Amino acid sequence: DWVTATVPVGMYPTSVALNPVTNRVYVGNELSDYVTVIDGATNKKTIVIAGQIPVAVAVNPVTNKIYVANKGSDNVTVIDGATNARTTLSAGVNPYAVAVNPVTNRIYVAEWGDSVVAGDVMIIDGATNSTKRVSAGLHPRAVVVNPVTNKIYVADQDGDIVTVIDGATDSTTTVSVGTFPWVLAVNAVTNKIYVVNNSRDDVTVIDGANNATTT
Repeated sequence: DWVTATVPVGMYPTSVALNPVTNRVYVGNELSDYVTVIDGATNKKTIVIAGQIPVAVAVNPVTNKIYVANKGSDNVTVIDGATNARTTLSAGVNPYAVAVNPVTNRIYVAEWGDSVVAGDVMIIDGATNSTKRVSAGLHPRAVVVNPVTNKIYVADQDGDIVTVIDGATDSTTTVSVGTFPWVLAVNAVTNKIYVVNNSRDDVTVIDGANNATTT
């Protein structure tokens, strides 16, 4: 039988990330504007203040840094996993998703934009917290990293494409997928990328070797 425990967190928890090295769990509470840090061994929790509407969390287990995309305040909170000290980085309009490449120590933030401003991807250098931007369609909503190939995949929900970023050069290519691509997942072993097309009720499978697709 499974043994379960309930750990109260904040209001409207919408994201979770795990550091398997430290056994810490990070929960983004969208309507509480903080991250709940849970000790995986004891379930003891700590609150770390983030920005407004923290919608996405990602962890670099190598550096023990946690990255929180704050959609409401247009910034990213960087948490030091050892001390819970915070650094705030300015972002573009509506940062919506975040992914980490622990091999290169680069962090990728999908900035959705709004009805006037097109979105892009903010790339953070984890060593210096310096940033740059790469265009990735109209409204980037999701981002995943294949650390083996150093390729980054960004779903553009309104352009019906996935932008592929070469992590070595930051050059981009696009792959046509289904309607309203909403969620991404990557299998780094098989080099396959899975795109959930929310308005077409199907999944596009991208072959990472040649960007060929199967529905």
